[in-house]
Amino acid sequence: MSTVISLLEKIGKDANLRYADKTTMTEQLDPALAAAILAGSQEQLAAVLGARTNVICGVHAAEEADEQEEITSMFKAG
Repeated sequence: MSTVISLLEKIGKDANLRYADKTTMTEQLDPALAAAILAGSQEQLAAVLGARTNVICGVHAAEEADEQEEITSMFKAG
């Protein structure tokens, strides 16, 4: 995957590469990786890079039950 990151870094540094054709961009990559990119195949690209396609990012909200109980008990006592 480091070759992909290196290529993206190179594209970011050189404004001329923004409009480069696919052949120019992929000639610097491994042939299997270039074929996956040119085919536009997510499955093939994931297989070549060894990446997982089903990645989920979630955030679990903190529970506020203790705080609510404390406020309720203050009103009952008062």
